[in-house]
Amino acid sequence: MLSAITILLSASSANAGGFGVLGTGGVHGDRVYYYAENSVGEAEQQTPIDEINPNFGGGLELILGDKDYKINGFFRMYYLADWPVTAPAGDYTYNLRTTSVRDIGMAEAGLQFGVWGDPEAFQLCVIGIIGSGLLTVDQTEFLSAEAGFGMTYTFMRNIQLHAEVDGGIRYRKRVFPTVNGTAGVRYLFD
Repeated sequence: MLSAITILLSASSANAGGFGVLGTGGVHGDRVYYYAENSVGEAEQQTPIDEINPNFGGGLELILGDKDYKINGFFRMYYLADWPVTAPAGDYTYNLRTTSVRDIGMAEAGLQFGVWGDPEAFQLCVIGIIGSGLLTVDQTEFLSAEAGFGMTYTFMRNIQLHAEVDGGIRYRKRVFPTVNGTAGVRYLFD
């Protein structure tokens, strides 16, 4: 037991990885529930409406892996704003955010696989991400999963530009489609 603890505590520090800033934007599915008053004055649910609404945001990311490797991991923490849904036309009752954006704190982990090019110059990538909208003011947290294509361009030895387009899902009581674009700049160690 003592030897295992000694080995773990004597491990050398990591010299690979990095950090960066990013911006994101895209669209996602929303379902609008609304109610109408029936002939006896009771609220009666109408057929829900599915909408596609924009979202945008920005934040920070941490990179895990050597800059000359074709496979790197990343962890993203960022603010995301969902555009308000459209209020249904007519004299309906609804409980929706129709005038302000929905503020969301996102956390995501993913892998970036280089498929063509040089990781220390220009590279095309395949990307997989899983995450969660885990900080919301209206208790509407959700799970997200995305996959897509991207590119990186590394210059001045440690600066990397990246961009990607991802398609995926959000899951909260049902599956909603999402498509997002992300771009940013990273500073890579090593």
